[in-house]
Amino acid sequence: MARNACKKRRFVSHGGDVWGFSRKYNIPVEEVLDFSGPINFLGPSPKALDAVKQNAKLIRFYPDPNPVELRTEIAKYVGQGVDADNIILGNGSIELIYMITEVFHPGFKAVIPVPSFTEYEKAALRVGGKPVFVQLPENFALETESVKKAITDDTRIVCICNPHSPSGTRYSRETVLDLLEFCHRKDIILSVDENYIEFTEKAQDTTMAGHVKKYENLFVIRSVTKFYGMPGIRFGYGIAAETLIDALQTVRQPWSINSLAGFATLAAFKDTEFIKNTKRTIAKEREQFAKMLSETGDLHVFPSETNFLLVKILNGKITSTALREEMSKEGILIRDCSTFVGLDDSYFRVTVRSAADNLKFIEILRKVLKKI
Repeated sequence: MARNACKKRRFVSHGGDVWGFSRKYNIPVEEVLDFSGPINFLGPSPKALDAVKQNAKLIRFYPDPNPVELRTEIAKYVGQGVDADNIILGNGSIELIYMITEVFHPGFKAVIPVPSFTEYEKAALRVGGKPVFVQLPENFALETESVKKAITDDTRIVCICNPHSPSGTRYSRETVLDLLEFCHRKDIILSVDENYIEFTEKAQDTTMAGHVKKYENLFVIRSVTKFYGMPGIRFGYGIAAETLIDALQTVRQPWSINSLAGFATLAAFKDTEFIKNTKRTIAKEREQFAKMLSETGDLHVFPSETNFLLVKILNGKITSTALREEMSKEGILIRDCSTFVGLDDSYFRVTVRSAADNLKFIEILRKVLKKI
């Protein structure tokens, strides 16, 4: 599965770079069909936009350095017995991913099942840590015994995402608990990135948020980027035991959360119609899009519970890099997955969009596959 896994690492940009794409191909940003960034195609909640407008005048003040009310409302949204003291805020989930590694001394090891989000590796390297990769099987299942075998006395953190990126696989709570128990005995932090959990039908049965009071080594990360369609607002939150929250507060940068982000987030959390519509629409379009991709031929589409689909090209003469370039010429941006540790140039990822956009994608994809 990983022909390029031993190559020298070269970090590249993530999906969703519509600005760079617009400059390179001279296409207005609004006209780019972005299938690379796994953002809710419906966009942000109308109530979130209204909240930004209504509170815009408050930008003349510094953000609240201790937004107790905001953390309290987030705790209510999360549920699972979580309190305000179990919440820490971040400038997107990225700040939290980097923040958690800053509590370790240089030389620590971070175990990362791959393929996975590349920022886990970068966060460890930034503070003198050493990433240790554990290859996931062909179906991307989380094999906890393989992860456990990779843990040594120098291991300080294990980083997983659930649902998994880039495959969209959801891991059961029992599976993650097994790994959490092991890490707890070894005094190792288990960081669980739940950025896509709201897309799943079994979010409340899957989230680890309800276990933070029992396990002081558990760190759950979320954001409003993906499901709530607000990557530009830069808002994330971590859920953990008070002892871990206190440790993180010592390395947290002041005023990293802008005032408007909090208002937009709370408005979105309370927009129940938006939430229901997103779940219903994404599930419907994901099923149809996966079916159309499979029927295109020479493609294997992996099951997903998120708003994106991982696809393997079965025709050995076609690479994901070549496909990305040809689709780009048509104004369509896809995620070339050859840059993921653990994957090669036969994998690409696409975001589920509207029925019309998905159909257009399939029509152009068929034309491109014949041409390559």
